[in-house]
Amino acid sequence: MSNRIPFVCWPLIATLVAQSHVLFNAFVFDDFLHLYAVSNLSLLEAVSVPWGGHLLHSFTTVVWIVKSLFGPDPFAFLLLGLLVHVASVWLLFEIVLCLTGRAAVAAFGATIWGINPFIAGTLGWVSAHGQAYATVAVLWVLLDIVRCSQRSTLMGNTLLVRHAVLLLVAATSFGVGLTSTVILPLLVGLWNPLPAERFRLLVVYGGVAMMAVALYLVTMKLQGDAQDNLGDKVDIVRRTAVNIVPISRAFFELLAIGFSGLLWGPLIAGNLSVVPRESMPFVASLAAVFVTLPLLIWGCWVSEPCERRRIFALLLLPFAGYGLIAIARSSGYFVLLTDEPRYQYLAAAIMAIVYCLVLVKLLDHLPARVVSFGRIPYFLWLAVVIVPCAMGPVPAITESDTQWQKNQLMQSSRALEKALENPSGSGDIYIRNRPFIVFPWGYTPEYFPGLAGLFVILYPDNSVDGRRVFFLEDSKELVQMAHAQSGSRISDLLIYKPKEKE
Repeated sequence: MSNRIPFVCWPLIATLVAQSHVLFNAFVFDDFLHLYAVSNLSLLEAVSVPWGGHLLHSFTTVVWIVKSLFGPDPFAFLLLGLLVHVASVWLLFEIVLCLTGRAAVAAFGATIWGINPFIAGTLGWVSAHGQAYATVAVLWVLLDIVRCSQRSTLMGNTLLVRHAVLLLVAATSFGVGLTSTVILPLLVGLWNPLPAERFRLLVVYGGVAMMAVALYLVTMKLQGDAQDNLGDKVDIVRRTAVNIVPISRAFFELLAIGFSGLLWGPLIAGNLSVVPRESMPFVASLAAVFVTLPLLIWGCWVSEPCERRRIFALLLLPFAGYGLIAIARSSGYFVLLTDEPRYQYLAAAIMAIVYCLVLVKLLDHLPARVVSFGRIPYFLWLAVVIVPCAMGPVPAITESDTQWQKNQLMQSSRALEKALENPSGSGDIYIRNRPFIVFPWGYTPEYFPGLAGLFVILYPDNSVDGRRVFFLEDSKELVQMAHAQSGSRISDLLIYKPKEKE
């Protein structure tokens, strides 16, 4: 069967089978904020706005392109995210194949990550798609490094320019992408895949890392952040020292869930889980301590020094990624839920590669007769796990929150359509603005100005059938905020007019 279909196709097919359910999700929470930004502001203004401590230049550009081509259709965004994930699965397969020379091992590594139930936490939420964009960029760079290392060929200037672009895309797509860009020089220095070019690579990757950090600091200084500001980032050092215990615990649990999710995903997460969600971090930690850790230690012990350096170098990426999440989310302002699926994406991809490197060492210690049947166990394993993985994904957002957001969107959209279809008079159209709640903890008009914000997303300009549209708003502060955004669509939409003065 594997002779008729290229071996790489099997992890790709398995990924599509296990993850295609995300295509039926809807916009929720932060998705509306990003859609509003690209609909309300110019592209240059929209891409320069950070959110939640992340640089989102590349992510916001993708949102602008997709919305411009297909409108505010969640299926288009979710399909793009799924296709990017499939591309990353292919890149991971190629990386492992280059490192090990074993197609079955490469297929296994690509599959355990591609069908991982936690992946739905990223693919099923448009606001988390930046991780997918960052991951495909980082894996592409790693594949080039691996190929050049295996062939002992020099990296040309064109290739390094492409790497610089990819790493900047990763850094401006999501926080873990920025972390990976900054860590890559350390990874290359420890791994040393091309000894003759070590200094040159460190200069190039180090220079890109410095550019990414400078861009982050400048962006935060000039643009601010809707949730944090530069002062908070500086203060994070003090908060990290004060909260070192919860941060350390969160870091270990994230690491444990990442490693364990690849091997026991359907058993510890999702609809088919035999472990209650509140117990999942503890169970994953036990599995990591008594299964994963001994396996990694043994793999490093029997590896050659150069192989050991490679494993340690690759582990820098998930360690740094999880460390950043633990510090940012457990430093006093948030209670980190380590089982949130959106945290398990890029780091898990790298850990799947590490698993494969250890698996190869295990196969080297087995009889040749057993190893010769390597493809058969892969297909048997895939036949057993594909159904549970497809049926047991971890939802990106709870079903109740998703349904609540769908109902609100439907009601608000109908209210808009009714007001626009039956306006009084023949001149401009005036609609009473009302809250549209983006976050479940309440109405935050400074982020999303209610029904007027939804109008900005759903309609291409501030007129319908040649008639100007205006929204009457009770809050003077909200109208002032809107008018302060010179050149934006919302600045010409809101009119201050309390109900009692109508």
